[in-house]
Amino acid sequence: MTLAPGHESADGSAAVLSAGPPSAPPGGGCPFLRGATAAQTNGQEGQRLRALGPAPVVELPGAVQARAVVDFALAERLSAGPQVSRDAARHWPGYREGARSVDGVIARWTGSHNALNSYGDDHRELRAPIAAALTRRRVEAMTPVIESIVQDVLDGLDGVGAERNVDLVQSYALPVPHEVITRLLGVPAEHLTAFSAAAAGLFDASAGAEEMARSIGAVLALLDQLVGGAREHPGDNLVGDLVRAADASGNPLSDAALRDQLMLIIVAGTETTVHAIGTLLVHLLSHPDQLALVTSGQVSMEDALTESLRLRPPIASVPLRFAAWQFEDARSGEQFGEGEPILIHIAGANLDPERYEDPERFDVRREGGSRSLAFGYGPHVCPGAALATREIVIAVTRFLERYPHARLALAPELLEQTASFISNGYTSIAVELS
Repeated sequence: MTLAPGHESADGSAAVLSAGPPSAPPGGGCPFLRGATAAQTNGQEGQRLRALGPAPVVELPGAVQARAVVDFALAERLSAGPQVSRDAARHWPGYREGARSVDGVIARWTGSHNALNSYGDDHRELRAPIAAALTRRRVEAMTPVIESIVQDVLDGLDGVGAERNVDLVQSYALPVPHEVITRLLGVPAEHLTAFSAAAAGLFDASAGAEEMARSIGAVLALLDQLVGGAREHPGDNLVGDLVRAADASGNPLSDAALRDQLMLIIVAGTETTVHAIGTLLVHLLSHPDQLALVTSGQVSMEDALTESLRLRPPIASVPLRFAAWQFEDARSGEQFGEGEPILIHIAGANLDPERYEDPERFDVRREGGSRSLAFGYGPHVCPGAALATREIVIAVTRFLERYPHARLALAPELLEQTASFISNGYTSIAVELS
């Protein structure tokens, strides 16, 4: 049999998948997925996993075993098809009943119910308001706002003195997305300082559990106010757009659901953009020949960003997906048991030598293009990709125009990485402005 009854693939072909028993861990055991360390990047860890097959079994924090998909073509097929779900409550046996003990980072990613962690019609209903709000019109309307924010942050860099080293993460890559999200949501002027501080706390790696809980509580309280205000007087901002789109649907979202959606936008629209800005600058500043192609106009900044996202995506992997039923991927022969956790290892798949020639080389003129899984694929492709791209391109372009002689104070391999198998970037980037 090819597919479970009533389930067709994204391209209408049912021949790709067939039912089969789950695979056993290679060699009777499985490696622990550590994520980036001082000795290796997330991409390099993905390459080592590839030696074990297209989707080896790995152990995640909390003793959760999952299939880490590092084969690019397999990752695309699983991301696009209905045979894989992001809804733990529906498709991870024992999770809803509380029989499965999940804590730490896995619990934080599987415990919320929003457009990220949903499946089928539920996912389409939750995603529709976000997609309707993040339109081309919204991107165009935000462009002059982004330009203004970037110029303000650059003016602040001028104030530290051109001869000093600056940390691009804290001084530039982080403030820009925070301000963009604040303006995008239409946070009232009287709440700007409090909201920005609370949102910044969500990404403070040094924060303890109590501090993080306070930051989350503060953001949620402010989001409740924004949603409540938008219900009465929806403005020309993302919250207003979300309220209008949600109310126009056949199944209007509750205030709590809208708040959860906005929290997802804050997290996705800040953390990933911070890393994408910083990483693209690291790639260009450490490759003068590639930088020259971009600054001379021979290659667009958009193409340079696409290659940077391929080589080092801001999200290495997003936990978790689950096999909605037992199936076999006929092209690779990989078999998945019903409810089996699946981790699409974006950083590893983006370095698949079957997909990219010399995959670890930064090449803004890459033959065949640099399209990757960085913005997702299939039903869960990032609805904010166009806005994020515009924001990153403006931030990096304006920085290089302001500081054409900027250079890294440390070699890229000496820069400290985020210690995570999810978030993928640098904790700090020391740069000499001139």
